[in-house]
Amino acid sequence: MPPLKVLVVGGGIAGPAVAYWLSRIGADITLIERSPAMRATGQQIDLRVQGVPLMKKMGIEGAVRAARVKEPGMQFIDVHGRTRAFFPAVEDDGTSSSKKRQSITSEYEIMRADLVGILYGLTMDKPNVWHLYDATITSFTQDDESVADGKVHICFSDGRTEDYDLVIGADGTGSRTRRLMLGPDAPDPRRRCGGYIGFFSVPSQPQDSCRGTMCQLPGRRMPRMIGTRKDCAELTRVYMVTKGDDEAVEAALKSGDLAQLKKALADLYADGLWECGRFMDALLHAPEADDLYCTPFQEVHLPKGSWSKGRVVLIGDAAHSATADGLGTTYGLVGAYVLAGEIATLYRKDPSSPSAAVIQGAKNYEEVWRPVATAGHGGSQRFDSIMNPKSKLGVKLLLKFVALAAFIRLDQLIDLDGAGAKWQLPDYPVLAQGQ
Repeated sequence: MPPLKVLVVGGGIAGPAVAYWLSRIGADITLIERSPAMRATGQQIDLRVQGVPLMKKMGIEGAVRAARVKEPGMQFIDVHGRTRAFFPAVEDDGTSSSKKRQSITSEYEIMRADLVGILYGLTMDKPNVWHLYDATITSFTQDDESVADGKVHICFSDGRTEDYDLVIGADGTGSRTRRLMLGPDAPDPRRRCGGYIGFFSVPSQPQDSCRGTMCQLPGRRMPRMIGTRKDCAELTRVYMVTKGDDEAVEAALKSGDLAQLKKALADLYADGLWECGRFMDALLHAPEADDLYCTPFQEVHLPKGSWSKGRVVLIGDAAHSATADGLGTTYGLVGAYVLAGEIATLYRKDPSSPSAAVIQGAKNYEEVWRPVATAGHGGSQRFDSIMNPKSKLGVKLLLKFVALAAFIRLDQLIDLDGAGAKWQLPDYPVLAQGQ
């Protein structure tokens, strides 16, 4: 059986994962990343629901456990720093707790750079996988779908051209591959949900808790939350969440100017409640805060049947992003597995027509995975307004609610992982068999 020739665009979570699964059936894979090196940046992420058994299928549980952030749980505090509610993490000890639901803090919290490194490690020494950095695609065309051995004809940013049986866009919410696939006249599928999430690092102080910490702030024209997480002794990670848009932040994001963005965000938190004074001073002046990342809350809404076009297909945030919904990492891994499984199953049945396997496999992948991946799109505006108040009374009521929720362990009574939590991973024997 001749190997499929595959181009994967994007070296985040989904890209290295799909490269791993397709490498197991002997595909020749080129994984490109626009950064000049593996992107060893980003904040704390987690694996939840289907991501946990999938991690075990990939054989990386030991590596993830060794690298994970041992966060004891998530606490909600008031503006004076007093703990009002605490939700402990649930550990799987192989006995009764293994039947418990994940809490706000997952059992598998890990820094993004560590997980990306683990995923890259799965294919780094494979002779059929090539990793290229500082590379992008500028254009492509593809043969008619009726051509049994048709190709996608790629033009790279350095002027090279190459042909592939399959091109996978795993290049995030702002996917360039998606824009090229949909065409210049297609509407932008990104929908703004209002507000921003940002995070940066500051030097630690002794009072910084190892618990994940959330503090809802009253007193400004939009709901604001500030929080911290702590994965190492010397740094504290600061998180900012707003549920409203701001002209200065919008201008800074558009300009790409880091100093302008720092100033705009610091102005939103300038009232000094809790540790805001210290954190905003560090944001403006500490070199550790140069890792600032900020993005609007947005979702990718593609029409049904448009996750792929011929031999080009989208996975992860490029297909169905929902910013900071807590499931992005898991869904990136699962989508990669489903796509690889659907294509590999058809290709093993009839290797004489790689185009048919790729084109139909991509359609099957969307049919299987789309209902789960997009189930949380839109959310609940009423619930969102309750959990993100801006008045002092609203914040007071929120803290009473979370205190009661922590007391009755509401995180164990309801499913925090949404409508797709009970969905079971498909079984693809062709991927289990490997080469």
